[in-house]
Amino acid sequence: MNFDFSELEKMNTAADFNGALAVTAPDRVLYTASRGIADYATGIPFTLQTTSGIGSVSKQFLATVVLMLAAEKRLHLTDKLAEYLPEYRFADQITLRQLLNMAAGVPDYVDAVVDQVVAGRPITTPDDDPQVNRAVGKNIPLTQALALINPLPLTYTPGSESRYSNSNYLLLGTVVERILGAPLNAIFAQRLFAPLGMTQTKLGTQYAQADSYLRTADNRLITIGRGHHTAGDGGIVTSITDLTRWAQAILQHRFLGPAVWQEAMTLYKDFYGFAWLRRAGWSWHGGRVLGFQADIYVAPAQQLATTWVYNVTPVDDPRLATWYQQRDAWHARLL
Repeated sequence: MNFDFSELEKMNTAADFNGALAVTAPDRVLYTASRGIADYATGIPFTLQTTSGIGSVSKQFLATVVLMLAAEKRLHLTDKLAEYLPEYRFADQITLRQLLNMAAGVPDYVDAVVDQVVAGRPITTPDDDPQVNRAVGKNIPLTQALALINPLPLTYTPGSESRYSNSNYLLLGTVVERILGAPLNAIFAQRLFAPLGMTQTKLGTQYAQADSYLRTADNRLITIGRGHHTAGDGGIVTSITDLTRWAQAILQHRFLGPAVWQEAMTLYKDFYGFAWLRRAGWSWHGGRVLGFQADIYVAPAQQLATTWVYNVTPVDDPRLATWYQQRDAWHARLL
């Protein structure tokens, strides 16, 4: 297959993409590129080794550990959450599988944080508000998250829908910690990062080498910072080099085996798998925390994957929508 990387470079330049990307096969990296600045205060460039927040792409690592524990009979996906985390008010109505599939009906604690920050302020798009981004990127311990969601009813009957809520994976992270008796950062390092040689990858946005920013339509940069998000729903930082190792592991069926990886990528209610969505015909997940963003696209049949990390999020910039469309079209042509 011929790859038109010049087209990729052209669209990234037009959108002023600031970060790094790679295209990979299971056993070799086909293309890498990096451009822009990791930290505008120091002028350090963004390289293939720069660590940056990947937001909700972190959920794939957590889902993989949950599935590994299921294979080891340390848990069953049919287990009720109450067996591990009875502090949540509706834990006796929810299974671990429903949490994995975003099918539990648990309100999103991130939305509750946003509501507290906004507090009546007239904000058209909370995702673009610096104060909101900094608040969501802070350390939000389980006790605080439970205080936010326990008073709220379930948003739907568990299993009847699949709707995105970060709470599902925040709760799963606690389940894993309680089963293994260790903090999530140590669990990730031992079970996933070390076996794959992901030496630059850590849990905790404070460890990012890159700083994060919002970029306005008139090219002003607003520093959002590195935050301190340490939960398994969005706290991992990594480099494009390490994230590409993760993509290769998926293509090679590491840790879980082909049948389980296929199950993980199978969408429930045509929406969400086990930390997988669909986009442009690919199995995909994106992530955002603070001003950091990341994406992973995997096409098992074609034995291809693409990975992206970037630390400058455009707001009110029409180039972003154009870039998303062009990138989706480019991905679709690879299939």
